[in-house]
Amino acid sequence: MDNAGEDKRFGRYEKRLCLLLLLSAVPNAFSDLQFLVTHYTPPFRCAFKAYTNITREPLPQRHLSIPLNESLKSCWIQNNVTTNQEKKETSSMQPCTSFIFEENVETAATQFAMVCDKAWWKPTIISMYMIGIVVGSSVAGIIADRFGRRIAFLLFFAGQFVFSISTSFTSSFITYGMCVGISGLFGLANFEMATIIGMETVSVEKRGLVFFYTVLGFGLGYVLIALCSFLFTSWRWFLVFGGLMGIPYIPYYWLIDETPTWLMAKGRIDEAKHILRKIEKYNGFTENCRPIVKPIDSLTSNSSSWTTCKQFVQEKRLLGRLVIVALSWFIVSMTYYVTTLNNNSLSGNRHLNIFYASIAEILSSLVYYFGNSYFGRRKSFMSCMFMTSITLCAAPFLAKWNGTASMVANMFAKFAAGVAFNVLYPYNSELFPTTIRSSVFGLCNASARIGSIIAPFVIYVGESGNTLAPSIGMAVVLFVSALFYLLIPETKNTRLPQTVKEAKNLNCQSPI
Repeated sequence: MDNAGEDKRFGRYEKRLCLLLLLSAVPNAFSDLQFLVTHYTPPFRCAFKAYTNITREPLPQRHLSIPLNESLKSCWIQNNVTTNQEKKETSSMQPCTSFIFEENVETAATQFAMVCDKAWWKPTIISMYMIGIVVGSSVAGIIADRFGRRIAFLLFFAGQFVFSISTSFTSSFITYGMCVGISGLFGLANFEMATIIGMETVSVEKRGLVFFYTVLGFGLGYVLIALCSFLFTSWRWFLVFGGLMGIPYIPYYWLIDETPTWLMAKGRIDEAKHILRKIEKYNGFTENCRPIVKPIDSLTSNSSSWTTCKQFVQEKRLLGRLVIVALSWFIVSMTYYVTTLNNNSLSGNRHLNIFYASIAEILSSLVYYFGNSYFGRRKSFMSCMFMTSITLCAAPFLAKWNGTASMVANMFAKFAAGVAFNVLYPYNSELFPTTIRSSVFGLCNASARIGSIIAPFVIYVGESGNTLAPSIGMAVVLFVSALFYLLIPETKNTRLPQTVKEAKNLNCQSPI
């Protein structure tokens, strides 16, 4: 196993774990990208009851839409009034209070009329979800470091399905917002725990492979969203389906084991040996085939996460590393969600656009794996950041030239940002010591969610017509944050650091 014996064999147990982690990531796409379906807003126009010019009494069951300027007709109505005394007709513009949507779909956006003067509700709801992820990721990291990776994984995995169904029964905007915010607590925490479980269970050479399977599962879930967006015309049934997906995962309670690495780091040596014997038996090894992994001396002291934290904050090199990594999580996450959640604004069929985006997601996982394997973490990450930066600069100009070219640029930016995001997950795990790895992971993920909280409002600004400034600003920040990675050590084929000292001495030639 990793950190201990460095056995390079990849047996049946490890292959089964890869499959389990792949399948566990499929529902994460439903939770994380639900707004592509629930917040879809089809073309709409004003719906209002006509009034007579003199009495202003409504004509029963008659709805009209008065032709107006294209930019006004969706949100405003023209009201013509004739006064009895002067017989003079006056005209005024009034905001619409009801709407007719041109497609036969029911989404949260159409049901709660999140359009026109209420359009800001959509980015606010998404930001509430992301705030939930910030809190959930931090709490999951603390639980995982204190009570174990397995407990945190199962707890947040179950919560994801429960609140997906709960959200589908909401009947008002307030209860909908509350349920979405709470569901964010469980949205991606199990994905993070799955990543750590994989990293700490397999050998050094296979860490990239196990994470590849995890992100591939997310990509497959993305493809399923494209299909379900076509099959379900009601957002409620879409969420119910996402919740019922949890039923086949009940056996995970017995299939997922605690990681031997965490058990040894906590001084629970007998339990670690038990898990290792179980793995050897499942792989067909006899007890004498290889020695049970012995803990490193520094781990037998049963050092606590709090002790490690105190040592960590005293190391300026590690603190600087944490700042750079957290910044990169912030900007990559914001870029990823801007390019992903903006999908419904692109030209063409929205179901096909979601499908194209899911293919880009799967391709990003493939490129991540081969790039990580051959070029390492740092080069892969920096290259993708530079490509995303260039594409974002070009996107506003392409949009003025051709709608299809703009869509292709958006998909490529999403693809490159997806590769960079994929690199960050294992890279983060390899830069910090075991006893605080989940806490640091949760902190960096919280930084990422701050970026994703801002992302919906970047889209909201872009929908108002001002796309140049946000695109150029994001491109500059991406480029600069990528340059900072020249200070970060390369971790390809290095063992996971167990202690602060080992983390500090990673690739000593690196400044941080």
